[in-house]
Amino acid sequence: MLVAAALTVWALNASRVGDRVEGCPEGCAVAGERRDGSLRVISLNILHGFPRFDRLRKRLDLIAEEVHRQDADIVCLQEVPWAPHIGSAAQYLAARTGLNHVYFRANGNRWTILFEEGEAILSRYPLRDVTFEELQPRAGFFEHRVVLAATAITPWGELLVFVTHLTTGDPLINRSQAKSLMAFVARRGEEPAIVAGDFNAMEDSPGIKAISTQAVDTYRAMHPEDPGFTCCIDDLSSAFPDPPDERIDYVFLFPGKQHRADLASCERVLDQPFHSTDGWQWASDHVGLLTLISIGE
Repeated sequence: MLVAAALTVWALNASRVGDRVEGCPEGCAVAGERRDGSLRVISLNILHGFPRFDRLRKRLDLIAEEVHRQDADIVCLQEVPWAPHIGSAAQYLAARTGLNHVYFRANGNRWTILFEEGEAILSRYPLRDVTFEELQPRAGFFEHRVVLAATAITPWGELLVFVTHLTTGDPLINRSQAKSLMAFVARRGEEPAIVAGDFNAMEDSPGIKAISTQAVDTYRAMHPEDPGFTCCIDDLSSAFPDPPDERIDYVFLFPGKQHRADLASCERVLDQPFHSTDGWQWASDHVGLLTLISIGE
């Protein structure tokens, strides 16, 4: 009975939503002076790679280099792992990019299975009013989907930032989670907002169509004819893997009512492999998005 009880406790805690946000939301950014121009936002599913975590450190370093290269102000990340040989990937990336950061666990539990993953926001600017919510319904007992939100205090005004990762399972559950997400976004007020993440849904799906009636699909707005595929790279060590054939990653812009935010551009990033002495390496199995936003009165 004791063994059964212990196994039950372990199972109940093997994968659970976090109960608090971790990180350093303000006062830790040391990124230095930025280039002139619009606010630069990167969104990427970084691929946790559990259980082997193949080349995770190398891939995180490539992501950090891209953040520096693009001089990103805000970075929205999904599938952000805690791994035994690295610890918190959010903290690792924050240290290498000189940005503030917040992280919230969606799945796993480092204390029971030595692994967990969730969503993270990195920011050059202070992150305040940080909050989160588990999206409904669940796709399974051990699978949780969440949204992490914060208010970025930029020099041009406040920007609400939401990052999420919806289920890849039942399309009806995915659609309901998208509805749950939008209800959460609506409760946060009328400031300009971005909602970024891996939605695991094509743009002709009901959930994405519904969001697109409320917000600007930033990549589609800038590239009406381009398929804009973001997923998935099948061989991360190949220079010429099968190309992405799905568009499931998005950055949506809510212009706001009190002061506006306007779309300046949106491009794919980390869409090519990097070459080094030990061969080719992709940063993730997803392609990232770089969105430039002008915030003003």
